[in-house]
Amino acid sequence: MAASAPDNLNLWLELLSFPGADPMVAIDSTCIGSDAEARSLMRASDALPTPLSDTRAPMSVADLGTITAEPTDPVPGSSRAELLTSLDDSALDALLETPIDPLLSVQVRHLGGALARATDNPHGALSEQFSVYMFGLPATEEAAEPITKKQADLARTLPTTGRKPVTFLNPSESLADALPEELLLRLRRLKNERDPAGIFRGNFSTFG
Repeated sequence: MAASAPDNLNLWLELLSFPGADPMVAIDSTCIGSDAEARSLMRASDALPTPLSDTRAPMSVADLGTITAEPTDPVPGSSRAELLTSLDDSALDALLETPIDPLLSVQVRHLGGALARATDNPHGALSEQFSVYMFGLPATEEAAEPITKKQADLARTLPTTGRKPVTFLNPSESLADALPEELLLRLRRLKNERDPAGIFRGNFSTFG
């Protein structure tokens, strides 16, 4: 569906592994259009086995954040995101070959659309059509290492570009992992010109 999806339809494939439960697969979707149009565009999914839950319904923009049912309160988390050159059979085999635990979820996110168009923002256009977001919950200090290792092992099996999406940088990464050097220099110049006193701050410094 993602290959032929128009700009107003966005799809995520999500692998889920909750403690004490069988592994699950979810399809998250958002369509800017009528209910009838959305269901028509998603018709191919009707051939899948009957889902445990089908929560597709019209909703307001304010409610879009509820689609993945993620917690709204702060929780400890360990994440890693990568941009993919493709999502072919080999990539899908790598995702499905072994269980994802100790990760809680692995999301393959459909990009494209406006994200792929020319822009003058620092990140530039995203030529990649997919990203993968891997998340684990390190409940203890000992649990953190196997989560990080699983993320690294999975990333090595996927066709990643080496470029990181800015909005998913984790604390061990920097803007240099997401932006080319010339754009980092531009941001540094603008920061020095517009905010020499360092009043405005962000999560990731242009000097990091």
